[in-house]
Amino acid sequence: MDVAIVGGGVIGSAAAYYLARSGADVMVVDPAPGRGASAGNAGLVVPSYSLPMSNPGVLLAGVRSLWGADPAATLSRPLSLRTLLWLGRFTVASRPGRAMRDARRLGELAAASMRLYDDLLNDLEVCSHSSGFLHVARDPAIWQAERKAASRLAGLGIRHEVLDAAALANAEPGMADGFAGAVRFPDDRALDPAAVTNAVLAAAVRSGAVVRTDRVVGVRMRDRRADAIETTGGPVRARAFVLAAGADSAAVGRLFGLRLKVEAGYGWSLTLPAPNRLLDHALMCADDHVILTSTPGRLRLTGGMEFGGPPGAPKAEAIARLRAVAERALPAVRRITADGTAWRGARPMTPSGLPVIRRFGGDSGNVVVATGHGTLGLTLAPATGRIVARLLAPAQKGSVGTSSRFL
Repeated sequence: MDVAIVGGGVIGSAAAYYLARSGADVMVVDPAPGRGASAGNAGLVVPSYSLPMSNPGVLLAGVRSLWGADPAATLSRPLSLRTLLWLGRFTVASRPGRAMRDARRLGELAAASMRLYDDLLNDLEVCSHSSGFLHVARDPAIWQAERKAASRLAGLGIRHEVLDAAALANAEPGMADGFAGAVRFPDDRALDPAAVTNAVLAAAVRSGAVVRTDRVVGVRMRDRRADAIETTGGPVRARAFVLAAGADSAAVGRLFGLRLKVEAGYGWSLTLPAPNRLLDHALMCADDHVILTSTPGRLRLTGGMEFGGPPGAPKAEAIARLRAVAERALPAVRRITADGTAWRGARPMTPSGLPVIRRFGGDSGNVVVATGHGTLGLTLAPATGRIVARLLAPAQKGSVGTSSRFL
């Protein structure tokens, strides 16, 4: 193969899509493509989330969570040394000046993705399901904080509108009373994340990519370059490799001899059946850090960020809290009697909140890493896929070039 991609989530699938369309022979290796964080997240494409998680507000929430005072970010104890080191780096990255510099870089990536999404969604015949993203708040102080954050993002070219209680009721008539107001980001959108991931990978296959549902267990090196990956189904040789394994990237990276500062940040969701769309917008209940996204026949409630926890099913109390917040915000949810489908999955988090998209080993290296997108995997997938394709642009059939410029 020209390129073997480890990981079939939305990032690996986007890389496969752009590489295959450029003429490269591509193989995607993943035991369960599209079944990781791409399956159960909120499905948001949100330039408005360009302020990285490594910012003073989230750092304060993390400190409060040590005493159970903030449900937005929790630490599962006892914490491993690896997680403690990651949290130390996160603290350093959360300085106000650095956070805004990183926000500018994320904003550029998000803007590139938004431009690419128009063509991509037309190619995939996948539809958006919202008229923007509403951050709603009951507490006037939280509404003020949301307005302040939106004003800072306006300097990055991210549009917003401030809605008082009356304007919010007009924008979403089904909302409960008692909200102080909202901030609306009209350019944000919501998608079905599993449908998008599967459609992107299917489009890559139509362009010649091959999918192999095996697990990577080793890497064979030759002259300081990766020569083949060892999988449960046998070896895969390639001229170049892409590591896009999401929250497993640190473990897979060690097989390549790389030390990646990626930590699993667990989130959870509850998907409820709905006879029709309950919301025109995606909705973030800022007081409780819970997101509601409505698509035809389905309402998804998403929240939480837990570090240091083991894999596994979500806690019953965490799912119950999602539903309680949704019922307070949207009375129609109370009429849904079904239990719905609960999910918990790991997002790949870096200390800075910036993804890692780079070639390792210099210009002669043949391993490109594309991971660490945190909660912005769906948002940044097209831009990341294009960057990876440019880093490994086939100069001609059977060779891999070294072009690295995209943004």
